[in-house]
Amino acid sequence: MIPIASAVDQNLTKYAQEALEALDGVPLDDLNEWKPSAELADINTFYALAYHLVAAGEFWLLHACGGWPTNRDRPAEFVARGSIDNLRARYDKWLSDSREVLAGLTEDDLGREVGVADRPDRFMLGERLLHTVAHSATHVGHLQIQRQLWDAEQKG
Repeated sequence: MIPIASAVDQNLTKYAQEALEALDGVPLDDLNEWKPSAELADINTFYALAYHLVAAGEFWLLHACGGWPTNRDRPAEFVARGSIDNLRARYDKWLSDSREVLAGLTEDDLGREVGVADRPDRFMLGERLLHTVAHSATHVGHLQIQRQLWDAEQKG
């Protein structure tokens, strides 16, 4: 695996672990229903946010970078419901599939232009790899902050 692909794999693995750790111990009802009592606009449930993180990661790394087919329904990600076990399985599959794509990349691939479904713009593959890592990191931070808010409300 080329060095940038290895770094992407290491970072995505770390972020997936951190996302799931942020959900550790959150009851199923809260995983799917809880939002901060401050009634902030555009706040998602824990599950929806964690689901969006992995769905977006699949889209950008597997579809945009790997050319795999996609049936992504982005709006559905923000109302998704399920269990931590569902998320763990989805994250494990995403990371495994991502390693397959990453292992096949060459240095020359990083500068190759790629397009994605339903978007007229094109990007360099290397840029999409970095976008996948940055997007994942952003949403892990969201999950961690949301967990802090949840913890504070549980004590309060």
